[in-house]
Amino acid sequence: MQFQSTKRSRFLRACLIAVVAAGAAQAQAKLDTTTFVVLGEGLAAGMANYGLNSTFQTRNFPAVMATQMNTAFPQPLIQPPGIGDVIGYPQREVITPTLPQGTVRVFPEQPNPNDNAPPVFVLNLSVPGHKLVDAINLRPVAPIVQKDMKQTVVNMILGFPQLFFQRTVPLWSQTEYAKAMFPTMALVELGYYEALEAAVAGDPTKIPDPVAWGQSYAQVVQSLRQLQAQVIVTTIPNPIETAYFANPRVAASIVATAPFILTAGYQLTQNDYITRKGMEVIATQFWNRTIGPLPAGSILRANVAADITNRVNALNAQIVNAAKANGAVVYDLNAFLHKIYVTGVTVGTRSINADYFGGFYSLDAVYPGPTGHALIANDILAFLNQTYKTSFSLVDAKTVAAGDPVFAYQKPGNGRYSGQQLRVTDGPADLLLEAEAAAAQEAAAEAAAESAADAPVDTSAEANLDEPAVDAAADAAPNPTEYTVTDSGTAAE
Repeated sequence: MQFQSTKRSRFLRACLIAVVAAGAAQAQAKLDTTTFVVLGEGLAAGMANYGLNSTFQTRNFPAVMATQMNTAFPQPLIQPPGIGDVIGYPQREVITPTLPQGTVRVFPEQPNPNDNAPPVFVLNLSVPGHKLVDAINLRPVAPIVQKDMKQTVVNMILGFPQLFFQRTVPLWSQTEYAKAMFPTMALVELGYYEALEAAVAGDPTKIPDPVAWGQSYAQVVQSLRQLQAQVIVTTIPNPIETAYFANPRVAASIVATAPFILTAGYQLTQNDYITRKGMEVIATQFWNRTIGPLPAGSILRANVAADITNRVNALNAQIVNAAKANGAVVYDLNAFLHKIYVTGVTVGTRSINADYFGGFYSLDAVYPGPTGHALIANDILAFLNQTYKTSFSLVDAKTVAAGDPVFAYQKPGNGRYSGQQLRVTDGPADLLLEAEAAAAQEAAAEAAAESAADAPVDTSAEANLDEPAVDAAADAAPNPTEYTVTDSGTAAE
């Protein structure tokens, strides 16, 4: 669907230009990475697949950045299989520890095989499921293991080992913890969970009022800037452009059928979206050679998606305003992930994209795998190099991809389900025949595309995002915030 640019979008673009200009002035100060603190939710925490665990935490984008900036970055590492609820699935019973966990929290490197003690303080304060209000107000509470999963995760990340002490010690929320660390550099990645919750629920009203939300956000930024920290804030990614949502054309490639089968069989328009939940149910139905009713939360209508996009834009405008008012700089994460959504990115000899099983997003469909995190880290580092005149080297995305199971995900390449197999008989017979012919053509086109993808690709820059291709594709894809991505990082036009 083509989302039309709104006055709010143009305002956001103008504000971003102003903030970039302000960032250029701020670049006169040296970026001190001695104490690098991150506030955020599941994205910055390294949530992936079905929980938060050390397998992915050690490769999240803040950790990659810290390595390239050569600064210490202790994290609250969690033993696999991890903790935390996965958005879009029912809340889980809190069982901690659970097999094969022992201590749940682990020491990052364990230099002594007998020492399982975690670090006393951590610098990645990001908590999966956290909204802005949680980051400000939600503190650890004894006992460590609660019936509420969110509180238990807070306790494990922000209250460990403080909750074990026999004497009174401070128990901090994310923002209080960050200030207590006296950061020299702080990155704020907040607001994404508010957007995710609204999109997955199909309820735009779950996104908070932008003015009130913006005032609280500005207070967080101001409190960090008062400590003389250099503050980088990230815009909120549009959840509609994640792998959780797929239009009929994309969904058809995932559930191995033709788009017409989905639109005719489930009464969809070309601009509606099928959710991760919907695709899972449809795949099961197709396996049983049938089409039936879908449960709630399976379809997101185009008008609702547009409303959510506009409301996310409104929150991003508040982020830009807060940065401008307090001397922080804006990294446009939304724009970077929009580019992945529009054109994908080539890493080595493979092109990955924002589709489910597309190689960028993990199985939860809303958080990236290690390669995705490496690409985000590289873009932020390039942005810092441009803004602060630093010279941080970038991570080799090809090397990361070689050990990334998410990068290896593949969509079904054959075994398409036909209208006859699925008993799709609604509509004129000639349209059904046309659909079958279209399916055959689409399969041939995909085979040709796969052959082209196997051809040698110039990988001199580790990850190749083709600018002319983006310009052409942007005309045919929603870009409500009118962002662009430069070679040196993500910024406003």
